[in-house]
Amino acid sequence: MQNFDIAGIMGSSIESIDAIITNKKDHVNKLKIPKKDGTLRSLLAPSVELKYIQKSVYYQLFKRYRANDAAHGFVANRGIVTNAEPHVGAKSLGKIDISSFFDSIGVEHLMNCLFGNKQVCRMCNKYERMLDGKCNPSIYHNRSKSFDHGCEELKAVYIPEYCAATGYESLFKRVIEVCTFNGFAAQGFPTSPVLANIVMRGFDISMTKHCEEHGIVYTRYADDLSFSSKVLSKNELRDSVKDKAYSLLWAYGFKPNIKKTKWKQNYGMLKVCGVVVNVKTSVQKFVLKRFRAQVHHATVKFASTTTPSRIRQLKGYASFVMSIDKAKGEKYMKQLTDFEARNG
Repeated sequence: MQNFDIAGIMGSSIESIDAIITNKKDHVNKLKIPKKDGTLRSLLAPSVELKYIQKSVYYQLFKRYRANDAAHGFVANRGIVTNAEPHVGAKSLGKIDISSFFDSIGVEHLMNCLFGNKQVCRMCNKYERMLDGKCNPSIYHNRSKSFDHGCEELKAVYIPEYCAATGYESLFKRVIEVCTFNGFAAQGFPTSPVLANIVMRGFDISMTKHCEEHGIVYTRYADDLSFSSKVLSKNELRDSVKDKAYSLLWAYGFKPNIKKTKWKQNYGMLKVCGVVVNVKTSVQKFVLKRFRAQVHHATVKFASTTTPSRIRQLKGYASFVMSIDKAKGEKYMKQLTDFEARNG
């Protein structure tokens, strides 16, 4: 007895899925990679088997999800440049960073995302009943936990003995398990980026509405929130945004990184996620000059010691430069590609 084709949605048999969930620690590898500031970023890499299930969940349940217009990270045809473009020509700019973003997305967040989510509920064999108002799977309508509308997934998640007592096989419980590690979404899981945007949708809607009422532009790239105004000073921008943003973050279960909150005036360089936005989107001259030297060192000066991984790394940044300054980016990309061709 079940409402979903669990094996079809998750890409594996229920027995295989449950075996991986039971031994999840054996299917996750902890990695550390260097960040720009020299510290290490912790990532969790799923095993081949777990990653296959996570990708199946993504394609079946979340791929059709349309992110809020303010969100630019992990969204097709959007990125760092589209995130920066709305802020070009700003008089003042504010940046707020969310502390431990992915590690703050917990089981409660995912439950709120799943219950009543049309992309998920459309897969239920009782979907027509929901459209007729006979089945309401939202936590809000069942907040008394009386389960008046009889959503079995709600019962499975909230009543510990429900599945054992009735034999019901729950999709939600399994999706939550395979998408989290130690109770939180993991940076490194293929489902985490889209879940982050789903979780932040309510925040993005409220923040956008507040900013529009004050003539302020708001965009978000993952955990980086950017605010700008062509009229307000940096202090006026801060006074209009900071308290509202902080209170909304706390309401949604997140914490602002106080040390990374910044407010700047346009008499200095304004950057949004590394993209300069004072007059047009551009790469900082110092950074571009340093990158040019790195390309020269890799392809000419120290070519004999350059590794393929180093070339791939430089090509990645060349792609970033191309997205902002096509001519310069293509120049460096050609230099790196030609070096690759010459060295097999």
